Amino acid sequence: MPLWNESPNYKSTTNIVMTLLEDLLDKGYCVTLDNIYTSPELAELLLSHRTDVYGTLRPNRIGVPEEIKKGTLKKGEIVGFQKGNICVMKYMDKKPICILSTVHNTVIVEQDKKRKKTHGKSERIVAKKPQAIIDYNLTMGSVYKAYQCLSYYPTVRNQQKKYYLKIFLQILNQSVWNSFVLYKKNGGTMSHLDFRLQLVEELAKIYGESKHSSQNTTSSDRLTGRHFPLHIEPTQKKKAPTKVCQSEV
Repeated sequence: MPLWNESPNYKSTTNIVMTLLEDLLDKGYCVTLDNIYTSPELAELLLSHRTDVYGTLRPNRIGVPEEIKKGTLKKGEIVGFQKGNICVMKYMDKKPICILSTVHNTVIVEQDKKRKKTHGKSERIVAKKPQAIIDYNLTMGSVYKAYQCLSYYPTVRNQQKKYYLKIFLQILNQSVWNSFVLYKKNGGTMSHLDFRLQLVEELAKIYGESKHSSQNTTSSDRLTGRHFPLHIEPTQKKKAPTKVCQSEV
């Protein structure tokens, strides 16, 4: 029997999270969320099921203190409010970051950052951030990397009106990324772009030729052959040389 039944008394985002976690509730897990789903309402609900949570928070959520919504901070400053086990904090980095957590407080810790070259010398920079933000970046960093990589290859267009095609293309794009992750995990050396190009070539070889060709239509090797664009280096005579595809005999 499921531990959670959707309720109209809760927001749709709360119902989504609780439904996905229904097999993990009351087992002492801790879930990390982004600001689409994080809310004080959800945090209270998860705590009632012995589940902790932390994640970025939109300041306009119901239950967030007004000081978090309207307060202004200088870089490096932090303000936080505690209610039971729920801590809501706002930290000013390059821009304000709001965090909700049931396992953190407003403690700021030092973190080694990437080296920065000054006058030809490298030096280590020590950054100070709330522990909640450091942990959030550790757990959600790979997710944002995936979002960034997929954004370079958009599959859904705004003009596309059929919702099921949008869903299919999004799942297909995510499947390609998942395949690339497994490829790299098993020692692959190709870049994401090269992996996609090779995937297209292999799929074109398998599915590119039509099985039901018309008898009245004469096929040309130039049209049915497997030809793919290649970069041609410029010459002394031509800056952008081109070449017509020809079949190899």
